[in-house]
Amino acid sequence: MRLSFLLGLSALFLAPPAGAQSVTEEEFLSGLTAESPAVRALTDGLARAEAARKRAGTLANPRADFWREQPDANPRVTNWALSWTPPLDGRYGLGKKGADAGLAAAREQLAVDKAALRREVRAAFAAWNLAFERREVLRGQLERVQDLAEKERQRARVGEGSGLSARRFGLAEAEVRAAVATAEAAYATADALARAWRPDLQPGAQPATAKLPDPPESADPAASPRLRALTFEAEQTVLERKRVGRFLAFPTLQFGWQQLSDRGVVRSGPIFAAGWSIPLFDRDQGARLEAERRQDAAQARLDLARARVGAEMRGAAAAYRTLVAASRDAGRAAEEGDRVIVAATAAFGAGEASLTDLLDSLRAALGARLSEIDLRERALAAHRELESAVGQALVGGGF
Repeated sequence: MRLSFLLGLSALFLAPPAGAQSVTEEEFLSGLTAESPAVRALTDGLARAEAARKRAGTLANPRADFWREQPDANPRVTNWALSWTPPLDGRYGLGKKGADAGLAAAREQLAVDKAALRREVRAAFAAWNLAFERREVLRGQLERVQDLAEKERQRARVGEGSGLSARRFGLAEAEVRAAVATAEAAYATADALARAWRPDLQPGAQPATAKLPDPPESADPAASPRLRALTFEAEQTVLERKRVGRFLAFPTLQFGWQQLSDRGVVRSGPIFAAGWSIPLFDRDQGARLEAERRQDAAQARLDLARARVGAEMRGAAAAYRTLVAASRDAGRAAEEGDRVIVAATAAFGAGEASLTDLLDSLRAALGARLSEIDLRERALAAHRELESAVGQALVGGGF
């Protein structure tokens, strides 16, 4: 009976092959740790800030001098001297404070960069997962249509069915086959990218369905690492402007010993001296102008970020909530589409529905399932944007 095999076709559902490793998003992210190359590659800015702080806290080296002279018919003069400029002009302390602010900004910027990397890795997993789902849905649809086409061809050969119906099933089969080929290519690309991030995945590993996390109740813009980084940068420019404004340097002090030797008589005594660079022409005018402009630019960036970060968080949260609701509605519609296939195949088998009705039902059910995947893809992208705006992980796993 045509009804029996059609009802059997309606029982095809998406299921991973037995024994295949199923990888969740959390497991995928957990493979990227602070020791991973992708994370270590982000630390150059922090290294520069740590080096700047080390330099700012290091005292200037003293200078040791030795010289000997003996003009004709004069005593021989031998001098030993040690020169040093004490950091007592105020620039040393301001330099250390500015370097501390720069180091804090670099740490916050590293958090921002890690959030961007996390977003990229999550996007790779989502592309892998959704490409796999699309491929499996289309494969299931192709199996349905292939079985229908083959049964109709058999019925046409024995005179129980119409050759036109068999050809129409063949056209539907070709249409779905083309869609499967496109999905196969998309999955191959996504699978290669996922394995580039996680080369330790098993050869047969498959992504688990990416679920939509619950939207966060609220987010504090002040906790955003991007905003905190800009705050520390602005503080650093203020301290740098104060530092370069102090152009009066502390004098260089010199201590030493002098020895005079003449015809076997040796006389010696201490040397005390001081040197001072008189700021008559160069008073760091260029550095002061640059510091002033940099402070103004840093404050402008901070003001702009304060106005935008909160808006980005609210907008991303609203977009995610909207897409989550739409995705859940689409999921219910897709489940209804599965039931429609069962009813349509039964009606066609009983002669109560036409071939056109059955094909339309198959296309509508497939469209509903693919629409649900598309909406879930947009919702996951919106969640990644929300997580990036917040600047910290909203779901488990990862660095």
